[in-house]
Amino acid sequence: MRKAVYGSLFLSILHSILFFGQDLGISVLLFAIPAVFLLIMMLKKHNKIKNDKALYLAIPILLLSSTYLFFNNEFFNVINMIAIPFLLGVMIVWTISDTFKIRTLFGKSVNLVIGSLEFIPNVLKRIKEALVLKKNDEEDKNKKIKQIGIGILCSLPLLIIILALLISADGIFANMFGELYDQIMYIFNVEFWLRIILIAIVFIYLVCIIYNIVFKESTLNSDNSNPFTWNLKVDGTIVNTVLTIINVVYLLFSSIQILYVLRYLFINPLSIAGDFEFAEYARQGFFQLMLVSFINFVIIIITNSNNKEKNIENKYTKIMNVLMSVFTIIIAVSAFMRMSLYEREYGYTFLRLMVYVVLTTEIIMIIPTIIYIIKGKFNIFKTYFIIAITMYTIVNFINIDATIARKNVNRYIEQKDISTKREIDFSYLRYNTGTDAIPEIVRLYNNVSDEKIKREINNYLYSQYNDVKEERNWQEFNISKQRAKDILKKINLNYIKYNYKNDNRYNDYL
Repeated sequence: MRKAVYGSLFLSILHSILFFGQDLGISVLLFAIPAVFLLIMMLKKHNKIKNDKALYLAIPILLLSSTYLFFNNEFFNVINMIAIPFLLGVMIVWTISDTFKIRTLFGKSVNLVIGSLEFIPNVLKRIKEALVLKKNDEEDKNKKIKQIGIGILCSLPLLIIILALLISADGIFANMFGELYDQIMYIFNVEFWLRIILIAIVFIYLVCIIYNIVFKESTLNSDNSNPFTWNLKVDGTIVNTVLTIINVVYLLFSSIQILYVLRYLFINPLSIAGDFEFAEYARQGFFQLMLVSFINFVIIIITNSNNKEKNIENKYTKIMNVLMSVFTIIIAVSAFMRMSLYEREYGYTFLRLMVYVVLTTEIIMIIPTIIYIIKGKFNIFKTYFIIAITMYTIVNFINIDATIARKNVNRYIEQKDISTKREIDFSYLRYNTGTDAIPEIVRLYNNVSDEKIKREINNYLYSQYNDVKEERNWQEFNISKQRAKDILKKINLNYIKYNYKNDNRYNDYL
């Protein structure tokens, strides 16, 4: 445990240097790299690696950590503070486990985060053993050096109090030692003690986690948890009847959707709406269809696990589940088309683009789902987990704020038909995008003709420049903010007074 103690002490000090009183930036990546390295090293040193494939989770962990360096998306900045520790915990638990089981991973992950605290008494002893000098022929000399060090530390609080009293009591003494006292107070201020407390807490907690991992008798290392199995058994005829009825409904719905899509692609885009107004039709139903596709996944998993015997009823169940998978793809594509129609008319937002991500993820998940239906013995939850993590990591690197701004600006600039002129919803860009969108907003500023919007953009860019031009510590370095600073520095911006309260364009967004 000596290396674990020293490694944890290094990480706790690094944590204080990188994060205490700092905004997140390159610091997240600089902390994640040694943290992942230390944990993997401890797992290898104590022969705890049962599933080395789980270590590949270090890739999305480091990639997500690097987003704080490259991008400045407020939503992902918050979510990734949960996602990164979560993935780190899953990586550890999955590595020391023989198989991937959702129930086991969840239980052991909670144990790793919370259960590690029960080892605080054991850990304090280990820390003492690791930090105390080893006994040798010069034991007395080492003991004396240690006692002198303890005496110096104990004298500091008394020295501060006595110096303060003597300086206030005598002016000559104050002239001689006042500067020394100021230096001592500058070093040992409230921030210093808060840093020490934070370092101690992080240090002890990290050692507790490592101790929980390597301690053979910990709950984390026990294999006495019963595997989760489906106990639900329903008669095959009932299951097949339910699946048949649902698939008939999906067949009718899918036929209608296919006809509308064909009319949209080959006849007239507006004819897809039929008697509905274009925008209302486009908006109508994509969230509901997305929920339906989720429900289909649950139905397939449950019904396919209901009966494992090789009989006619089971084969029919598999056929119905495959059909439902195909209908799920059609439903997802329909929702995809509806969202595309709505965006063309009303522009692009974060939530609307995220609908595409979710729908694409569902369509990708259909492929392993069909394999699961046909083969049977297939860890579908593990596959879903890997696909979800992969898609989440990819969407972090799409630079979604820049994408939203680019699509909206293109939609405004490239429009040709004056009769159907589309306005730019700058108020959304103003309040819902960060510095990632600055290059596109500058492009809009250079191409917009509406003086009112141009004034709004001017004031927004002016306030953004005042923010990004402020000096920041190296721990807070962010490429997106630096790029915005370089771009805005070239523009001569001055604040223009404007009463925004009288502007009725600030509405709620989808």
